[in-house]
Amino acid sequence: MSVEALPLEGTLLRNCVLHQPRHVLFPAASQFSPGFGEASWRAAIRASNEHLIPRVLTLGFQAFRAGPAVNPVAYLQALLSSLQLQAAELAEDREVAAVVLQLGLAEAMPPALLAQLLDAVPQYLRTVARPQVEVRVDAGSGIAPAQLREVGCTRLNVIDRAGAHGPELLAQGQKAGFTACYYQLRVPAADDSGFRSRLQAVLALAPERILMPSPCASVDSPSADAWWQAWTDVCAAGYLPLGGDHYQRADGSPPAQRGDGARHCDLAGVPRRDRSDFIGIGLGACSQIGDVICRQETDMARWQSRLQAGHSGVVAGLIFSEHERLTDEVVQSIACDHALDVAAFEWRNGLPFDECFEEALAELPAFIAHGWLRWDGKVLHLQREGQLLWRMIAACFRSTTVAA
Repeated sequence: MSVEALPLEGTLLRNCVLHQPRHVLFPAASQFSPGFGEASWRAAIRASNEHLIPRVLTLGFQAFRAGPAVNPVAYLQALLSSLQLQAAELAEDREVAAVVLQLGLAEAMPPALLAQLLDAVPQYLRTVARPQVEVRVDAGSGIAPAQLREVGCTRLNVIDRAGAHGPELLAQGQKAGFTACYYQLRVPAADDSGFRSRLQAVLALAPERILMPSPCASVDSPSADAWWQAWTDVCAAGYLPLGGDHYQRADGSPPAQRGDGARHCDLAGVPRRDRSDFIGIGLGACSQIGDVICRQETDMARWQSRLQAGHSGVVAGLIFSEHERLTDEVVQSIACDHALDVAAFEWRNGLPFDECFEEALAELPAFIAHGWLRWDGKVLHLQREGQLLWRMIAACFRSTTVAA
């Protein structure tokens, strides 16, 4: 998406924030090739077992839509079967450092079933001494955070929703003994009159992180002014950008913004200190091993049939080309560090940066002219307001980005 195609006058910045492309960190699932199947995924795992570093894994368990079509017990059994099949392919020295229970899973599965799922992870894979277990819940779900804590979840992420008492759920989580509690905002609709009061209540509770993902395609008539004000309030409360859409409370010591490519946002959108492979399990779940990404079956009956045949259910995927790998490295630096160290890129890859990204560099002066970007020698820094536009800036380097 070119800069010229976006509104650059009037309410400039706040309008640009909601016009950013959605799929920047990773390609959309619609771009995966159906020619990539189970054999390709297993080959990627075998290659990673022999060559890739680090050995750390993140597991992401995907939700299903609650209803008569899917039985929670049957879904648990499918998750366990898939987990076992994936573990059988992975090298024994792989360690699970983090687990993410995606939005909807805790709402669709009773705590007792979630407990069985979490207990099964160390049965099939090695885990670090205390792996993080993040559970994402809808603000209006009515779930008791204490029950989630009891079954082994360590981090609670409350997803805001208009008309729901999200701050109350957050407060319950803070009393339940989680090691950290997060609150994820959603771009508000223009008629969401309670948005700012909910935000103020959240800021008063001071969760360890506040997430501000944007843009949001699911909201009719999104309010750019309200979203801009929310960002202003979050920053005024002392929260600092941690990478991606994460803002961390000032006492959390955010990492230095080096831009050297070491940090990485995984498929769950979480900024990590180092690159780690991500194994997604569940209907439509996506996984990443090194430079290979795949997606699992989205139909329950077909997925169960594949599992019974000894296959994890991979139905599509892609393998990064060399240029796509270089692009991913740059995009991750912009997303995670809000900076890009050109010298580090050239040292690591043995290639001149300006030749690899000549077209992208031609797009940057417009951002620099508006004060959103700044060169400091060979390090590109996103300025305070420019950090809101990290998707748009990163998209300059990804020619195949799909717009919102």
